[in-house]
Amino acid sequence: MHWNIEQILWTLVLTAHLILLIVLLGRDRVGRFPWFTSAVGLSAVCLLADHLLHGKLTTLAFYWQSYTGIALQDIIGLAVLLELVRHVFSSRRTGLIVKPAGWIGWTLFLVAINAAAIWYFGPWPSWQALHADPKQLPLLFVVLFAMKGQLCIALFAVEAALLMRIFGKRFGFGWRSHAQQIALGLSTYAVGFLAVQVITESIKRTVHLTSREQYERIVHLFTNLDNARFALWFLVLLWWIIWLWCDEPATPSAAVLAEAEPVLAGPPPPLEADIPEANQQNDPDLRD
Repeated sequence: MHWNIEQILWTLVLTAHLILLIVLLGRDRVGRFPWFTSAVGLSAVCLLADHLLHGKLTTLAFYWQSYTGIALQDIIGLAVLLELVRHVFSSRRTGLIVKPAGWIGWTLFLVAINAAAIWYFGPWPSWQALHADPKQLPLLFVVLFAMKGQLCIALFAVEAALLMRIFGKRFGFGWRSHAQQIALGLSTYAVGFLAVQVITESIKRTVHLTSREQYERIVHLFTNLDNARFALWFLVLLWWIIWLWCDEPATPSAAVLAEAEPVLAGPPPPLEADIPEANQQNDPDLRD
């Protein structure tokens, strides 16, 4: 039996999911990152479902199963990002915390940027396509939500990782903290996902197929891009396995830092010239 590159990558990625879940459970990371653990478990389930049900369902049923799983991963992915930023910016580890006005301002700013990017990037179904087959309209909405949700989560992941990298140390979370490492992995995969999407859309818009050979070359290129994205996901999983197995470096809290600062316990001892003459006369050691 000869395995192709897709089968090898699928096996490696599934194995990495299972090992990561074991690390999260064995090293007591689930309590700190419950949504991240749920996302890893859901990703493993979707991976198994897509592999085992492929070719055994009708096309419409497989689309429902596959894109519903992607939509659920988008929702859980948003919860993971909220979990990470709250873990960093609301922990009070160094006494700093983001106020409600700051949360609202940054949220509105990032949502506006991502909404503009999603609206500009990628094709949208036309009004005629939405009403061409009313029976397939729910499936079309699920597919649209899943695909645009992937793009939105990828943008949020990059932005959240940048904010945590720039301001995380001030809040007591250096780049070696677990939250920073999880965000780094998410943003790395998000950059790869966005790069594949940009290249794919660019090829679709610029290349005009004129022969069967050209079509096969384009399909082969798309397959290689997808394999590269899958390989990047495997490397991210390995990254998480290593860092989440190790403990975070100890970070002193604000109280510890305050206690470590040198503080004068009282005024300096008086010099001999400052001692009153009355005390000098009463003390035999101070008499001439």
